[in-house]
Amino acid sequence: MNAALTEVQLHDQVSSCRRLARVLVMTRKMVEHADAGDWESVADIERDRRDDLKLCFSQAVPLAESDVVAEALAVLLHLNEELMARLKVARSTVMQQGRDFSRKRTALTSYQGVEAVASP
Repeated sequence: MNAALTEVQLHDQVSSCRRLARVLVMTRKMVEHADAGDWESVADIERDRRDDLKLCFSQAVPLAESDVVAEALAVLLHLNEELMARLKVARSTVMQQGRDFSRKRTALTSYQGVEAVASP
């Protein structure tokens, strides 16, 4: 009975490690997509990644794996910081584009108003 329990626990640990590794790969892909400006892919991957993260930490981490998990989390946090930095830049760019569009629209409206007054 103990051997069977150990096999189940070992299987769960392997599954958990694989899932965490998958989360790291997904996060790297998200950074790559962010670099390419493909925010739709970033969002799609994030939905899957979030589910895997929930599963990764739905059980306590065995003490024997704590060092490996801690290192993986450090890498994950670093990648998240990189992703957030890219998101911040993209957000600023979009906000600037919105301001530029608004100025152009205001200028066009003013021009059309002047044109309408000048035309008999």
